[in-house]
Amino acid sequence: MIKLTIVKCFRNLSFNKTISSLSDEEALLLHFVNDDGDISLPTGSKLHYFVKNRLGTEGLQHIMGMIAERIIGLIKARDLKTNSTPLKASRYDKHSDYNPHYGCKMDKAHITLIGVFPLYMTYTRG
Repeated sequence: MIKLTIVKCFRNLSFNKTISSLSDEEALLLHFVNDDGDISLPTGSKLHYFVKNRLGTEGLQHIMGMIAERIIGLIKARDLKTNSTPLKASRYDKHSDYNPHYGCKMDKAHITLIGVFPLYMTYTRG
């Protein structure tokens, strides 16, 4: 369940959507297989109970801190980069700003990568 909690945090999804977004391969990697070899995923409510009542805020922060320390210890500063990808908006989108450099209405996705692996994404306007 701790590994699944980490997946939930990195995907930034609700508890139910985290469970439904898992592929069969990911379920096998997370060891959600019963004795018969069938995949047996927990429900979103069970994951919610585990995170809120069993781990609590301090426990979750401690686990995520340990992961961050491990990642920092494994990477070199030159491997960490941010990629700003333009996301072209519809011409009818009233909330997107015009960007004179790209010559269109757009938003941006700022993706933090370690090597070629995406770690986090921030969404900004124009």
